[in-house]
Amino acid sequence: MRSMTGFGRASAEKGGTRVVAEIRGLNQRFFELKTNLPRGWGEHEAHLRKSIQEVVSRGRVELFVRQMTIKAPKARLEVNEPLAKLYVRELGRLAGSLKLKGQIGVEMILHRPEIFHVIEEETDEAHGVKMGFDALAKALKHFDAERVREGTSLKRDFAARIKKIRSILPAIEKLSKQTRDEVLNAFRARIQELIGEVPVNERRLFEEAASAAQRGDITEELTRLRIHLDGLAELIERDGPIGKSIEFLLQEINREVNTMGSKSQNAALSHLTVELKGETEKMREQVQNVE
Repeated sequence: MRSMTGFGRASAEKGGTRVVAEIRGLNQRFFELKTNLPRGWGEHEAHLRKSIQEVVSRGRVELFVRQMTIKAPKARLEVNEPLAKLYVRELGRLAGSLKLKGQIGVEMILHRPEIFHVIEEETDEAHGVKMGFDALAKALKHFDAERVREGTSLKRDFAARIKKIRSILPAIEKLSKQTRDEVLNAFRARIQELIGEVPVNERRLFEEAASAAQRGDITEELTRLRIHLDGLAELIERDGPIGKSIEFLLQEINREVNTMGSKSQNAALSHLTVELKGETEKMREQVQNVE
């Protein structure tokens, strides 16, 4: 059993570039992926989605990827020497023409941006993308480990509530039988009181009393409830996505408990069915977080 919520973070670093991947899972009935990627990564989104869906089948997943430069890229200085020579020659000619004194030095061309160019080496985009997928793979491992940890806690909670419901059923069964007998006896006593010494068809009277008692009988509901509980106990031991299957069984369990409560003709029995309903509702809340 896995939870739908979790968080994973990892990074990869090489050649002055670092890529950080963060993945967060939230409760949601169906799968949805929201991505926040570096510029130029759009073409890789389908591949990223596939990688995530190999781990996640249900829930809202948010993926954040950041690529950053952690040291200056390599650079080289490019000098336009022909242009520099032209500057020097033309400055010398101009100085002679204008009869200017002084010598032409290197400082005269240092501030000419068209002569000196700093060329930075371009980063390899494919290299950054590969590191991004490496970081995502590590982040997914952390993310899934957290989901398994939370899922194990949810599994223990489900098992405890199933056990508690089962422990209540014998008392409900006993009270149900006791209530049925009380209805039969009370029905017969009341009829005798009303008709006095008038002859009565005993067989017909018993059938009427039995019919009245049958309306409060919950034997079938108890049988179906036990079957659903067995199915739920087996289901939480399975691997893979089981949240939707648990939701269906809990709907069936809730239906049987509600029917039992509506048929109850005994205060103690009503109290126990309310307790069953409370345990069922808690499981229905918890299953919203199960993948």
